[in-house]
Amino acid sequence: MGFNEIVGHNEQIHTIRELIKQKIFPDSSIFSGPAGVGKKLVAVETARLLTQNPLEIKILGEEKPPSIDEIREASLWLFKKPQYSSRKTLIIDNAENMRRESANALLKTLEEPPPYANIILITSNENYLLPTIRSRCRIFRFGKLTAEQVKTVLNKHGIQCDQKIIKISGNSPGRAIALANSNVPELIGELLKLLKEKKLTENITTFSSRFSAVSREETELFIDSLEVLISENKTLLKWFESLERGRTFLKFYGRPQNVIEWILINIAENGG
Repeated sequence: MGFNEIVGHNEQIHTIRELIKQKIFPDSSIFSGPAGVGKKLVAVETARLLTQNPLEIKILGEEKPPSIDEIREASLWLFKKPQYSSRKTLIIDNAENMRRESANALLKTLEEPPPYANIILITSNENYLLPTIRSRCRIFRFGKLTAEQVKTVLNKHGIQCDQKIIKISGNSPGRAIALANSNVPELIGELLKLLKEKKLTENITTFSSRFSAVSREETELFIDSLEVLISENKTLLKWFESLERGRTFLKFYGRPQNVIEWILINIAENGG
């Protein structure tokens, strides 16, 4: 996939292309923006344009936060002169999830990177990165796509457009694709029905038991989708804190069923 095939982010892509063309693309950069809007696609294409060879690109953090040992190994790799190109690029996805020791290990490389190296951090929340890391990087900010652009991405993936999915995705194509391949839209519909009929309190245990067979990733997607919906309703903004705390519990290995039950109890106590 080339830059021309990426949907949206025209301004950011134009800037990146110009910086590379003029050979002044920053040694260290942060690609920041909502989850699933295509930051990683742009980062990978940027790396390909910089290195001209996929063998000189290393990506960490796609499935789990990189450990301190992985960061050290990546730094050693980065400091070995490229064999197949004139440049090397290290990409760290979900950089906000790095533990402090890993971030500090990375900081040493960011302070004095080799002259032929580029480091790109991808994050959905730049404020979770260490201030010392942010200060050493140029930040490229990416926004949400339009509903039409999300439809275009879904069509490219052979997924039939569903307005309900696009709505709860928050105009994030990555999230829309994940939603289309999950039971989350159905669960969201059930919860909305309980709320509308004012039957949430008496059905909390029954509803949350549905999550005994739901993965942690899908549960996080459910929470994300709820956040999108309540952001459109000022009277429901009081639920944000419960959702954020629930996401934290889930992140630190809380069971999906227990996390959802806790969230719904708090929502019910706040007028749900």
